[in-house]
Amino acid sequence: MILTAVPDSVLRAANSEVRKLTSVRAQRVIAANLIGYAMVAFAVMGLTFKADDVPRGTFMFLSGWSAIAAGLALLAAIVLAAVLGAVASGDEYRLGSMRITALFTPDRNVLFGAKLGVVAAISLATVLVLELLGGAAYALIGRDRVRFTGEMLAVFGGVALAAVCWSIIGAALGFLLRTPIQAIAVMVGVAIIEPLVWITARAIGFGGFASILPLSATVGTVTNGTYAKGDFIAPTPAAILVLLLWTAASAGAAWWFFTRRDL
Repeated sequence: MILTAVPDSVLRAANSEVRKLTSVRAQRVIAANLIGYAMVAFAVMGLTFKADDVPRGTFMFLSGWSAIAAGLALLAAIVLAAVLGAVASGDEYRLGSMRITALFTPDRNVLFGAKLGVVAAISLATVLVLELLGGAAYALIGRDRVRFTGEMLAVFGGVALAAVCWSIIGAALGFLLRTPIQAIAVMVGVAIIEPLVWITARAIGFGGFASILPLSATVGTVTNGTYAKGDFIAPTPAAILVLLLWTAASAGAAWWFFTRRDL
């Protein structure tokens, strides 16, 4: 009933974008390998990790080598989502196919929305599968020794949200820069430069400024407020809002750019 209410143009555009993303073998292999790694990492975590042994005020996925290995899978899921977003939009310009795509979907609003919506949905689905299978391996191997804490579930939710947001940010950068390489380079640059901004801001007495930056907001979203008392990370509810604002701002800028410039 819901699908019948969706305009055919939107369904066609979304179906086209799904085919473009899922038909690339390299992307499927990377996602499958990441999910496989997550299952192994969480299984090992189930053998060695004890939630009660986590020191107070310590992020659970930084408390022991097995927890760190599992945490790297969650981090990689966010990175993969950001890269997927950049490739989904930027590759159209790199390959010179954006004009052909626009011939079949002349409404740029529909085309833009389909690209961002599909990449966000696929990123979310990938992360949820990773978390479900990883969590299942963690529970199956650990059996009665493990328990799912509220913090772990909150981290899973934060990772899923961060992956969706960064997939949209990556896609927006692909639209703005018209190349996936530069879009990815910008995100890598943010990951390298922003911590230096944190330190500089604290040194000049404006440490709170760091909490409104995208990487800081992502850390706050994923860590469930573990580092909220620090100078650089906002409390989780505020961090989520900041990350959503960065996502909305990047998507809005990309939409304005895409709908007003020649392809």
